[in-house]
Amino acid sequence: MNFQSSYPTIPGTGKLKVLKSPATSSRLAYTSYVQIGRLPNTRVILIHGFTQNGATFGPIASELALRQPFEVICVDLPGHGESCSVDAGLDETADLLLPFGMDSIWAAYSLGARHLLTLCLKHSDFSWKAIFSGVNPGIEDAGERLERYQADMALASELKNLEGDHDRFKEFLSRWMSLALFQPRKPTREDLENRLTNSPRALARSLENSSVGVQANLWPRIPELRGYFTLITGGADTRYLGIARRFESLLKSHDKAVVRSEIIDSLGHGAIIDRPPALIQAVIDSSKV
Repeated sequence: MNFQSSYPTIPGTGKLKVLKSPATSSRLAYTSYVQIGRLPNTRVILIHGFTQNGATFGPIASELALRQPFEVICVDLPGHGESCSVDAGLDETADLLLPFGMDSIWAAYSLGARHLLTLCLKHSDFSWKAIFSGVNPGIEDAGERLERYQADMALASELKNLEGDHDRFKEFLSRWMSLALFQPRKPTREDLENRLTNSPRALARSLENSSVGVQANLWPRIPELRGYFTLITGGADTRYLGIARRFESLLKSHDKAVVRSEIIDSLGHGAIIDRPPALIQAVIDSSKV
């Protein structure tokens, strides 16, 4: 796939060439980072979480592109950033991610990790290089899944009512970023301002399409995965620590996958973003496999 774009280079990036490309009918919007004068030999795809967008990974993408001969792609998921008009669920989004190249190194967080897992399982005969943080393969109990669906649909309804109301949307995001799940992380002004560039109505549509409450239970399919996998989890994220350990155990149940697990003490659900060196090193390690 040709990632050249007619968009101008973003100023102020030093030795980096940063190109933006809009969403199309067959591909999501993205921003590409490459070092000027260096021919990249590896493509890295970074996928954000709910209420974020590709810019969340901008600083990490810049660092990776400056340190290594990488082209780093920060994707905007459906309903987020410049993909706000894209209406797609988990299965359809996998098709929109595919053009970025299965042979890339993939790293994804939370909602993005569920999208990446869907893509990997849709092409489970391929040997992937994937880094997951905050991945949830699904809710096995039907009653619990229904409860989650109802809670997420209520959240989507709330978001729809915030369209065009900057102050109330800001209050919603501040409340979301302060959830116990993300503790002990302290919300930053930059993070909040970035999330405010999203559309509440588009975020609601993303939730309706890709809630874990509508996601199939993928736990039985984890042993199908093959490739080199890294799991990054915050030590304070007790719920997802349990999920990561089970995920790791299932991957190790066969000889088709190699898995490395890293637990970052004192950090919560957003560990992959809050500790950039961990993600950067995981990507570099994956490139050597």
